[in-house]
Parts: sequence; C-alpha cells; structure tokens
Amino acid sequence: IQQRIESVVGKPTFSDAEKRRFLSELTAAEGLERYLGAKFPGAKRFSLEGGDSLVTMLKEMIRHAGKNGTREVVLGMAHRGRLNVLINVLGKKPEDLFDEFAGKHKEHLGTGDVKYHQGFSSDVETEGGLVHLALAFNPSHLEIVSPVVIGSVRARRDRLDEARSNMVLPITIHGDAAITGQGVVQETLNMSQARGYEVGGTV
Repeated sequence: IQQRIESVVGKPTFSDAEKRRFLSELTAAEGLERYLGAKFPGAKRFSLEGGDSLVTMLKEMIRHAGKNGTREVVLGMAHRGRLNVLINVLGKKPEDLFDEFAGKHKEHLGTGDVKYHQGFSSDVETEGGLVHLALAFNPSHLEIVSPVVIGSVRARRDRLDEARSNMVLPITIHGDAAITGQGVVQETLNMSQARGYEVGGTV
C-alpha cells in the first residue's frame, strides 16, 4: 500500500502559492476560535481547535470537485467545529455569528435553535465554475443528519438527467465514537447500495 498508493497519491506536491493559501486558511480557522474564546469565554461552543485542518481539507475537496464538474456539495456534520465551517468554508458573515453569541438574533429566522445546529447555504467560485454548498441543519442526535444528507443528494440527482447526476457530491463528517456507536450510520450504509437510495458514493 505504501509503495503503490501512499508514495504517490498520499504525498501530493504543493506549489508555494498553494502552501500560502493553506496557511491563510489555517490561520483564519485558528483566529476565529481564539477570538470566540476571548470575546465570549462563557458561551457554549464546540471548537475546532486541534482539528483546524478540517477547514483546509473541505475547501480543497470543494475546489477539486468544482474542477471536475461538481455543481452542488451537500455537507452533514455534528456540532464540533461547525461554527468554523460555517464561517471559513461556507462564507457565513462573521458579524452574524457574533450577533448570535451576543444574543441579537435575527427575528426572521424563526427556529430559535442554538447556533451550532444551524444550517447554511452559499455559492463559491472554483476553477471549474460556481459550486453551490449546503450545510444541513443538525440536531443534537449526532448522526441523524447522515440519511438526511443522502436523501437531499438523491433528490437533487433525480432532478438531473443521467449524464449530469454525478454533479452532486455528499460529504458527511462523523465523530469517531458516533460512527461506530450509532445504528443510523450502519442503516445508512446498508441502504447506500439499494437502487432507490444510492447516490453514487459519499465522502
């Protein structure tokens, strides 16, 4: 495995410009966590500290997906690092998040749910064109979002013709305990190859 796969695919070479971009993304991820920790020390949040590379990994996946013809990415994740992903991957305005921490809720949102359950959608520009990102809302039942994401992707694929059905990419992010301990994950995996539910693969 090391010789045939990890020696080439697992060790990509990055240009200086790409390395600077990665550094900028990591700095933004860490900077947000530091700011929230200093500005709202008593507020409940589930930080991405120690896992900051998730932001860079997701952005790189989206860039590659866009370059290869993907037009929609549907994300599902629990609350760990969610606020950072909202800001640094999906492009939610930081001031909107800070207002939520300060208790200045937007009246028209109407859900009343906590900020680390909120979903979001946006469009990002990639080399291959515009990609629509959608982060699914998620309750505290950590893995219930997995089949929701798959269902959302299946519906989006069904709207497209056969040739374009691979233009939608599902990404689900799991906690290491939740993925092994919660039955809904295995149920989703079991259904993933059934004709009525398959989506062509999930990252």
